[in-house]
Amino acid sequence: MIKRSLGQIANMIGGKLSDDIYKDLIIEGVSTDSRTISKNNLYIPLVGEVFDGRIFIKECEDKGAAAFIINEDYEIKKNINIPYIKVTNTEDALRDLAKAYRKELDIKIIGITGSNGKTTTKDLLTSVLSEKYKVQKTLGNLNNQIGVPKTILNLNEDTEIGVIELGTDNFGDISLTTSIAQPNIAVILNIGDSHLHNLKTREGIAKAKMEIAEGLSKDGIFIYNIDDPVLKKIVPTYDLEQNVMTFGQDQNADYIIKRLETNTNGVQFKHEDEVYTIPLLGDHQIYNGGFSAMVGELLNLNENQIKNGLKKVSASSNRSTILELDGFDILDDSYKSNPQALLTGLNTCYMLGGYTNKIVVLGDMLELGDDEDKLHYNIGKNIDPSQIHYCLFYGPLSKYMYQGALKNFPKSRIFHFDSKADACDKLKQLICKSTLVFVKGSHGMHMEEIIECVRKLKL
Repeated sequence: MIKRSLGQIANMIGGKLSDDIYKDLIIEGVSTDSRTISKNNLYIPLVGEVFDGRIFIKECEDKGAAAFIINEDYEIKKNINIPYIKVTNTEDALRDLAKAYRKELDIKIIGITGSNGKTTTKDLLTSVLSEKYKVQKTLGNLNNQIGVPKTILNLNEDTEIGVIELGTDNFGDISLTTSIAQPNIAVILNIGDSHLHNLKTREGIAKAKMEIAEGLSKDGIFIYNIDDPVLKKIVPTYDLEQNVMTFGQDQNADYIIKRLETNTNGVQFKHEDEVYTIPLLGDHQIYNGGFSAMVGELLNLNENQIKNGLKKVSASSNRSTILELDGFDILDDSYKSNPQALLTGLNTCYMLGGYTNKIVVLGDMLELGDDEDKLHYNIGKNIDPSQIHYCLFYGPLSKYMYQGALKNFPKSRIFHFDSKADACDKLKQLICKSTLVFVKGSHGMHMEEIIECVRKLKL
């Protein structure tokens, strides 16, 4: 984490220290959250429409914060006894500090974006590169305009590689975060239908993701999935000065991957004469793993190091994880949902064998824009009744999934609910010995609550 004197920090962000007698005071780490503040942290209170971090300054002082940053027009309360740096805007100061700190670090940054698979790829790549280097990665889902600066400021000075997620909700988001992260290697994994509400089309999504190249170092490497039809069309229209490379199953890819096998233990893929195994579920993992192996080669790892790194990874919470319970299993993929990710999850559900009863519990896919009704309907219509015994849909948009499913399922096997409690009650009735329950929905639907309501069920 960042360790600097207050005088240095004031210079890095163009702020004014409350008193020069504190200029040599060393802070260790930065926090924007009074709940997790640590001793000697620099507290940066943020102000939003529904929150004001400034009211917690005294609480942070009591918990051991060494200093804080504050807007220059804010009146400091008399009971505050720790030093501070005045700035025009604390959120801008957070980003300015991260940008300045990044420039001082002797580190390679790998920036990852895409509609699906960012977190899993981050975990895979970190596991691979840790076989040779000291690596840090984005913690949790801190991939936005606040999260990326916090991730950068959490990097240690002896860290050799940082693996950073860059997410987007709108145009300009990645443009800002890539200017802070300043990656040496940047990748776009894929283009899906997430965030269509703001970005309108897949081409719009691709344009927003391409912003990652704006912060890429001049001698950096830009990598994309050539099997993605939108990327294959859009990327060549950009005149990038950096080295551009591709990965995928397409024979024209710079790094060709071949799917070998998918089963309950994970997936296998091949590159040239080497076979790699990933202990994660789903065919799509060959892309996440293939990119990770490709970067491992680019950074001079040998085949055994790459294989060992891929084998050691484990699934992040709520992402294609099998929960083994009392007589039944749950395929927990509840973290987020969009059409591409949901179809991938359904295919994984079909692939898993040994179950006499399979139930899917699907919540709304949010932020899909003007075609959200149609996108939900098409998902429902594409659920295979020969593979799935019962479908439970929760939420107003999932009503269209239900209507689509009616094309192939009898009414006795599909159900729609406006109440999560009612959905849970029905699910409990349908679960029997040797059942697989697949749960997925957008993060805002909190589908993990459905998992919690049945995980203690005794059969």
